[in-house]
Amino acid sequence: MPSFKPTDLWNAEPHTLAKIEIVRRYLYLWFFILGTTTNRLVYIDGFSGPGGYKNSNESSPMAALGAATAALERLPPSTARREWSFYFIEKDPAFASNLDGVIAETSWPSEFTCEVQQGTFDQKLKGILEKVKKLPGSIPPTFAFIDPFGATGVPFAHVAEILKYRSCEVLINLDSDGIGRLVAAAQTIEKNREHLDSIFGDTSWRQLLNADASMPILCAQVLALYKSRLRSLAKINYCFSFAMKSTREALNYHLVFASQHPLGLRKMKEAMKAVDQSGSYSFSDDAVGQGHFNFAEPAEPANRMLKTLGGSWRRWKEFDDFALNESPFGNPKSMLRYLKARGKVEVQWVGTAPKSGFPEDKIRLIKLNR
Repeated sequence: MPSFKPTDLWNAEPHTLAKIEIVRRYLYLWFFILGTTTNRLVYIDGFSGPGGYKNSNESSPMAALGAATAALERLPPSTARREWSFYFIEKDPAFASNLDGVIAETSWPSEFTCEVQQGTFDQKLKGILEKVKKLPGSIPPTFAFIDPFGATGVPFAHVAEILKYRSCEVLINLDSDGIGRLVAAAQTIEKNREHLDSIFGDTSWRQLLNADASMPILCAQVLALYKSRLRSLAKINYCFSFAMKSTREALNYHLVFASQHPLGLRKMKEAMKAVDQSGSYSFSDDAVGQGHFNFAEPAEPANRMLKTLGGSWRRWKEFDDFALNESPFGNPKSMLRYLKARGKVEVQWVGTAPKSGFPEDKIRLIKLNR
């Protein structure tokens, strides 16, 4: 058995602990909401690590299992046995062995099955998906947390394979800076071109990414292209990214979330907002204006919504989708209130107009006047 000592652990940076807390908060909601309608759920952790850090017993595997346990305790009894499956992939044999031991130290609910698979994400994902596809009703709702150590190791084809199934979601650590450096050197390093073809799933990066641009611009281009590739997948209408920074100036990576359903992105933003307000970290996204965004300030995204959607009558869903995909908010109401106060909003109501607010069930059409 591979040897592993506590001294082999390392300290988790604040952004790592914030990332784990985001995963924990979201998965609690994910297991609870989906657990009310289905008995089979799957969690995949693509780069699991050893199960803890020198300065924290938390890790993404333990956060997932803890969140699922808390959700299960709140759910009413089911007539059919719940089957919640957890797959942890770890390349390093010593890390995988230690993680297995850490998981075994706790008595988890009988509804849980846990597998630690030693190998790379590339090697193990196909077998896991083939296994869960054989379950009754084909692949159940699946959440994949894909958190590689560096820019490579996550072929886009694997991400696309997960997302093609109904109720499947991914949260990806996209090393925008590391990918940008691959692009900058790709003109002279053939291996980099192969890595980039795999990361984006095609050769579009060769035309769309400017290898001579400054690194901040190149990172923004990497993020924009990756989100565009995700949105090109069938039924993936909801995609948002959060820049994880050790300071507001120093980019570490982007967390990119993709889902077929608006509720998933709404709840992910709730998890992000909760961690952001804790004061432990701060978030920003190159697609949400300049630098750091504020979950409470609607002016900048409201003005972009006016520019994008203004000038014609539109249904509520268009404004709701804009809020989810292009703003920090989970719905457009704060932005609409901001614009209404400036005389920019007209509404066709169903029946009598409400005294205040924007209840969506009362809205037929909205027009923003530029």
